[in-house]
Amino acid sequence: MLREMDLVEGDWAALFWALGSATALFKYLEAPMTNLSDVFARTQALMKKIRRRTLKGYAVCFVVIVSFGWFVFIFPNPLQRVGSGLTVVATLYMAYQLYERRNRKLPSETQPSACTAFYRTELERQRDFHRGPSFWSRLVIGVPGYLLFCIGFAMAQPELARGLAAIAGAFIVLCILAVPLNLRLSRKYQRQIDEVDALPKEP
Repeated sequence: MLREMDLVEGDWAALFWALGSATALFKYLEAPMTNLSDVFARTQALMKKIRRRTLKGYAVCFVVIVSFGWFVFIFPNPLQRVGSGLTVVATLYMAYQLYERRNRKLPSETQPSACTAFYRTELERQRDFHRGPSFWSRLVIGVPGYLLFCIGFAMAQPELARGLAAIAGAFIVLCILAVPLNLRLSRKYQRQIDEVDALPKEP
């Protein structure tokens, strides 16, 4: 990108070229794999990403479980308590899904075929996390509990009903937006699987 900038004519053109280049860098675009030797580095990067995501997910699940578990005992309204309990159950289910997709032991770099199979399996696991029964079950289990909690809260505190309705509406919007976002991520993992399948096989 730096070498090509010298060939760009005009200050404005150079500025737009620099902005476009910076955008590409921030998106962390990876060069396509050309042979099996690239798989090990890709697998290491994927495992690191999964590890970070899992730890963050555990932290969020812990906060939600502790908070709503406490709400089960302190709120008098039955809907608040039922909603809190359902939210705890949904969060435990989410934590279980994260546990299922935790990192496994990476094969040695000297075993390209095993590493390729491992990488492909991990990509499939991550793809399925964002689509199909895994994703839809999270959505279906997670939505009712929080909505019941908001309804119970509004019944117990009528003066807060308008604000709680706005919160519940924002929650529903986020759930709707989660559908295309997760499907896009699943398609991204599928493209990476196709890239692996297109690699030349080990003789």
